[in-house]
Amino acid sequence: MSRRTPTPYRAALWVALLGSLPIRLPAAHPPPSLALPAGARVGIVNLLDPEVTHFHASRQIENSFLKTYTVSWPVSAMLLAAVKDRLGELGLTPVTLAASDAMRRARESCFLDAALARGLPKECGPLYAQLAASQSVNALIVLGPGRNDAAHAGATRHKDLPEYLRGWCFVTGGADPAPTLLDMTELLLIGVSGSQAQLIGRGWGGEGKSWSGYRPPPDLKAFPEQQLDQLQPFYAAMLKLQADSALAPLHAAH
Repeated sequence: MSRRTPTPYRAALWVALLGSLPIRLPAAHPPPSLALPAGARVGIVNLLDPEVTHFHASRQIENSFLKTYTVSWPVSAMLLAAVKDRLGELGLTPVTLAASDAMRRARESCFLDAALARGLPKECGPLYAQLAASQSVNALIVLGPGRNDAAHAGATRHKDLPEYLRGWCFVTGGADPAPTLLDMTELLLIGVSGSQAQLIGRGWGGEGKSWSGYRPPPDLKAFPEQQLDQLQPFYAAMLKLQADSALAPLHAAH
């Protein structure tokens, strides 16, 4: 008969052997970062229309409605104001740029239909790289619209509201008499090297504070322009928070 090592002994032997082997864990990928030298030019690009959408939610679906207003807010200037302090701290030079025609045509695929948490869509990188090369900038900060869906908002998506809501919105009809302010936009920090572009930082707008000082207009379906202008500082503050998040990976090269 063959002699076999008792089972408990073999188990202990295997534990001892495994304990003596080096354990190799998969290397963690560090979050992307972007180091730029002092004086580097950073292009500031706005792809967001100057609009605010009002959605009124009602328990009776037939009484819910949506209306989008064009406003006179200087969105490009608001964007520049949101990022200039951080760029100034790093000694970088902000340069306001107009989006190329190709970028505007691709806004659906590069923003609204894109899952930007996974990076830039493959077809969008060359558009950013081309603009950067044509304007001699080292990086781009780009503001564009997003949607109230999982691809953009993730766990912060408002499941009680339509997924098609996009851009700057306010919602009435909830438990709070003051409208809820929503910022369905994406703010991107894009690093550029030659013909390559990489998404370095991303700031999702999300939900802001309620509209303080709000008084319902005589007709809920017709907000006057003067009343809508009260919202500009609220959205400017929300944009500043986005900028702080999107520009966190940006630092000065030593």
